[in-house]
Amino acid sequence: MIKNYTSNSKQTFDKIQKVLSTHGAKKIFFEYDSTGLIKTLAFSLEIQGREHAFILPARVESVKRIFDSKGYRYKDEQPYKTAWANIKDWLEAQMALIDTNQVKMEEVFLPYMAVAKDVTLFQQMEKNNLMLPSST
Repeated sequence: MIKNYTSNSKQTFDKIQKVLSTHGAKKIFFEYDSTGLIKTLAFSLEIQGREHAFILPARVESVKRIFDSKGYRYKDEQPYKTAWANIKDWLEAQMALIDTNQVKMEEVFLPYMAVAKDVTLFQQMEKNNLMLPSST
């Protein structure tokens, strides 16, 4: 069974904002699609004295494809709710590791660091066969 398959929480985004703001987020932005649903979460954190932006996309279409391939019956917005509930759970789990000094903030969020508008470090590296971008 897929985690949060039946999520119906109306407080997911409030919880996401709370976990980020209580862990030092300086700014939190939500980007909306043409139907008014949130498609991307961006936030900034101060790390080693510098503010860095991070992008966490909820890939709702991927969740929908998995639901369809497994024959799940669902209402229209369920893949959306599930995707964002999983993001919330992931954030809470990562912050628990950070709170107990098992990982550093930058260890967790480095792949999601924005290196250009709407492009994360991971996405940039993926385009380059997982190589770091050239500095020349």
